[in-house]
Amino acid sequence: MQINDDRADSFWRCPSCQQALAWQNNAWRCDNKHSFDRAKEGYVNLLLAQQKSSKDPGDNKDMVAARRAFLEQEHYLPLAEKMASLILANQTDYPEALSPILSIYDAGCGEGYYLAKIKKYLAKAGKRLVASGSDIAKPAIQKAAKKYPDIHYAVASSFNLPVASHSQDLVLQVFAPSSPSEIQRILKLDGLWMKVTPASHHLFELKQFVYAQAETHEPETQIPAGFELLTLSHVPFKMSLTSPQQRESLLMMTPFYWTISEEKKLSLMQDLTTVSADFNITLMQKKAES
Repeated sequence: MQINDDRADSFWRCPSCQQALAWQNNAWRCDNKHSFDRAKEGYVNLLLAQQKSSKDPGDNKDMVAARRAFLEQEHYLPLAEKMASLILANQTDYPEALSPILSIYDAGCGEGYYLAKIKKYLAKAGKRLVASGSDIAKPAIQKAAKKYPDIHYAVASSFNLPVASHSQDLVLQVFAPSSPSEIQRILKLDGLWMKVTPASHHLFELKQFVYAQAETHEPETQIPAGFELLTLSHVPFKMSLTSPQQRESLLMMTPFYWTISEEKKLSLMQDLTTVSADFNITLMQKKAES
């Protein structure tokens, strides 16, 4: 299914001059004549050269492929379903925060797993929405746009979102860095920010193969200025890893892949059969500006 580009006119903005982008003559264009072509996969690259910290910023192709392989086996499905159920519940509790047609933006969307799951869940509940996302890693956006053509995607930095101010009902942020001020900027008044971070025992068994003394993770607790806490949900569950391929995919999703010794990696490939997933979901609401 091909997306209707006209529906995105109201929120993509030019990374050069911050003017609105419109789909004209087979490209995204602003009034200042900046133009951005759409890639064959369907996404648009809105990451300027001066916004890059390296030639190919973000996760590389191997990490993206490993994450796609792992997530498609639904190891993190309980997390995605909990995220979707919280959105649905809080739409009921805070009807003024969300529009009849929801605008949901995933800042740091990777290869698109969580946004696609949430979109499907909400659609089954009868909710109409426009979904979009961005990531600084081009290989991730290529995979996302190819697999989910009904979602708008852009290559962009989460610290300089190519999105119009006050245009989104909900922003997702799953294990990704971000700028709270940018998220506050693109959210509508009373809009919601859902942030997913590791809880204390996330991947603890994997850490035990990497470190001589594994330590628990220190959860994030601070609520950024301009937001108020609605709910804090703890989502722990166990995952069974039945093959060396699953174990390697999980390892490659983490920074540990680049530091673990070959000896420890071999041991992990053979013996890591169960691992803890442990997440915190922080749901916040944008407060009125003073």
